[in-house]
Amino acid sequence: MKIEMIKNISTKSMIGFFSLILLLSFTNCNSDNWEPTETQNTGTILVKTNEVINESYIGNGVQWDAYPQAYKYWGQPIPDQDWNKMYKRLDYMKPSFMRVVLGSYDKYAADGPDSYEPENLFEGLGKILQYCQDHQITVMLGDWGYNQVDASQNKIFENRIENAAKYVDFLINTKGFTCIKYYNTINEPNLQGSATNGNYELWEKATGYFYEQLVALGIENQVKIAGPDIAPFSNDITDWITNTASNLGDKVPLYDIHTYPPKEDMFNGNYEKRLKVYKDATPAGSQIIIGEFGFKYDTGSSNMDSNLNDLNLNAINADVNIANDSNTLVSEYFHGVDLIAITMKIINAGYSGAINWNLDDAMHSGTERGQDLKVWGFWNILGDELLGSPEKEEIRPHFYSYSLLTRYMQKGTKVFKVEVPGLIGVDAIAIEKDGKYMIAINNIYEDEYVVDVKFDNNISLSGAKKFVYKENDRKIDDNGFPVPEEEGLTLDLVKGASIAVSSKTLTVITNFEY
Repeated sequence: MKIEMIKNISTKSMIGFFSLILLLSFTNCNSDNWEPTETQNTGTILVKTNEVINESYIGNGVQWDAYPQAYKYWGQPIPDQDWNKMYKRLDYMKPSFMRVVLGSYDKYAADGPDSYEPENLFEGLGKILQYCQDHQITVMLGDWGYNQVDASQNKIFENRIENAAKYVDFLINTKGFTCIKYYNTINEPNLQGSATNGNYELWEKATGYFYEQLVALGIENQVKIAGPDIAPFSNDITDWITNTASNLGDKVPLYDIHTYPPKEDMFNGNYEKRLKVYKDATPAGSQIIIGEFGFKYDTGSSNMDSNLNDLNLNAINADVNIANDSNTLVSEYFHGVDLIAITMKIINAGYSGAINWNLDDAMHSGTERGQDLKVWGFWNILGDELLGSPEKEEIRPHFYSYSLLTRYMQKGTKVFKVEVPGLIGVDAIAIEKDGKYMIAINNIYEDEYVVDVKFDNNISLSGAKKFVYKENDRKIDDNGFPVPEEEGLTLDLVKGASIAVSSKTLTVITNFEY
């Protein structure tokens, strides 16, 4: 990516159009109309430990697909040194939830849609699943679905769905990857261009038949279906959720949607509303997760998103190695703060997990044999081998911020309700696991604040450390991993701890011992 072309624009011009958008676009979160809001610079963040949003969080993580172009089309398998580089980075990140999606055509059905050879093109997938198995990471496996159904004929291919189920059995019971706990039958089936081309009934038929095959193989209790895996860009397709509940019942115990909001929705309350609409549509007692999330600036109407979209398009158009479906601004510092805003809103809305799209640019390209990579990742692990640009393999800034919210939110984490004062751009979360705590405060706006953090019961954090994701002089080690700014802190959270929250920063305070 020609980052030199956008570096100065994206970090400096943001101030100007953020100020403009403040006057035009900030909203009261309880209002459907946008109206100006007066700013304040202080307030109290109250953690309500008696109000638990989520008793057992599945985890935060990333989508890590098995490099289908590299192995099948480019003849460029991932070198061992690059696998090891990724393993080391993931060891720090400690994701506890991973989504892995494949196409039968680049794995067991590579020799033809009706063929079945489970060892075909297995290396990349095997390495990913082995890492997840070794580190007790919950995996949501899935298929893009294009070989499983024919939307033009409104039909499913029963033999191919049978093969898909056989492959899951092979992975779990032959290869031993018991980390696979969930399965998506078809990616984003509500969208035009997906395998089902927006046809709910076709998705339901395929999913129901897949479940029957799990039962026939005796593995329906080892792997559960997650769905409907829709990508809603409005609030009016909740029937995908309610119909799934009515027609498939407990065959789909985990609900799953994808969200790609514009940045304006981080300020105006629309993203919280969308999350609530789909959470409320799920059956009582069921869990729902975000199976993919990121930013789509072209879906917004504000000057903020228009400017960001222009910057992204300019970078895409300037480099033949970047696919149209990219967010090149992942290389910018501010993306690391923006990404946390989405993550915190997901957590506070009562969702049980979040998967960021995605880990690595080298996973996918816009064309099968081309090298127009989909730039969304924390790095491009084939930067040197594929593009002759070893610097592209370096960690991008948002690894720092997102890693903290994966590392310190392991499976089984309890999430508390947090009351946040009306400070523009501020989100906060508070969690507990095994008697240890994390409090995180994110600020995507230009203003600086001083907040008083309090708990509603007698909690004091001793031996705590404080991380600050900031644009300049943030502390990292030789690997580029976060290092605490302060350690050995003691905080009396009943009386309240005063914390300075600078512009566009993430502050994380935790007494977890790793």
